[in-house]
Amino acid sequence: MRCTTAITLAALGVIVGCGAPASKPVDVARAPEPPRPAAVAEPTAIAPVPNTPSPVRSVQEWDQGGGPGVLVRTERYNLRLAVKDPVFRDRLPAYMEACSDAYARAMGPLSVPTEPMDLYVFASRGPWEAWTRKTLGRDADLYLGLGRGGFTTDGTSVLYDIGRVDTLTIMAHEGWHQFSQKSLKEPLPTWLEEGLACWMEGTRMNRDGQPTAFRPWRNFERWNEARNAVTGERTLALSELLETSPQQCLEEGRDELLTYYAQTWALVHFLHDAENGRYREGLQAMVRDAAEGKFIERLQASRFAGEPAAARRAARSRTGALALREYVEPNLDRLQVQYDQFLRDITRRGAGDRIFKGESPLTAPAGTAPATPQAK
Repeated sequence: MRCTTAITLAALGVIVGCGAPASKPVDVARAPEPPRPAAVAEPTAIAPVPNTPSPVRSVQEWDQGGGPGVLVRTERYNLRLAVKDPVFRDRLPAYMEACSDAYARAMGPLSVPTEPMDLYVFASRGPWEAWTRKTLGRDADLYLGLGRGGFTTDGTSVLYDIGRVDTLTIMAHEGWHQFSQKSLKEPLPTWLEEGLACWMEGTRMNRDGQPTAFRPWRNFERWNEARNAVTGERTLALSELLETSPQQCLEEGRDELLTYYAQTWALVHFLHDAENGRYREGLQAMVRDAAEGKFIERLQASRFAGEPAAARRAARSRTGALALREYVEPNLDRLQVQYDQFLRDITRRGAGDRIFKGESPLTAPAGTAPATPQAK
């Protein structure tokens, strides 16, 4: 297990990630609140939430969450939950176990962490803010200014209850950061780490609010922000996206931060699905090599890395185009053209209907008319 600190703050709706100063990289999340669709047919999911006997191994009271709470132990998690809705709270252990399965399979197979991971969900902002100040110290004010949120540091996620859908979204996002910090031997590039966390957010729910599936395309908030960036002609070029850190975006403003995370979400989808899956193996190879501790060595030996001293710096930097050129496509100009077209394709008129269903907007099912989404 690598020893690193990463923090993610999340806010209502779309999750974005941001890092603190170099010694304390941070991922941040916030979002608009678009209308929700009515329930739709369940698409094939990366990992369904199992309808099996409960994964709970033990339950005891937890009285430090700002409200009535429990410490729930499962095979992979120690969940401290002060969630307001006890019915919703009881569904979270199975949900997080399903997320863990998805993290291990989506880009895998990857090894799951050997020790249970700690995840806190406080009842409200007050106790979460106290924990944040205690954990981040003098760096806390910048991130507390974002509004509702949570963070992950050294494999521990600290969140608070902001309603069913948004709490699930943040838990899935932070869960990837936990998994990554605990399972991968070397860190991924920031754009990929944050893009994967956003990619992992998609969650399918029943009408009664029970989470039932984990589906990367089911992320209307990220898609909506990507559409806004495309129609507003404010998308970042790949060269800029790869060099940018969430901290820089946070300093420039919330719109820039939202665009950054929407584009990293779209970039992971591009690498996974575009060009008939042409780049998927390269994407998976990056994650696999980081998990096995071979990522930095390969980058340092890359023909695109330059002279030895520059190669060492580039290989260990978490920004830049080196990883994408080494694993995916040497010609960034070619990728840029394809990525731009991909953004236009997934944000075209009517594509939101497919996003609501958790389906790829790249192609429509034969013989079907687009559904009209309805608010919940």
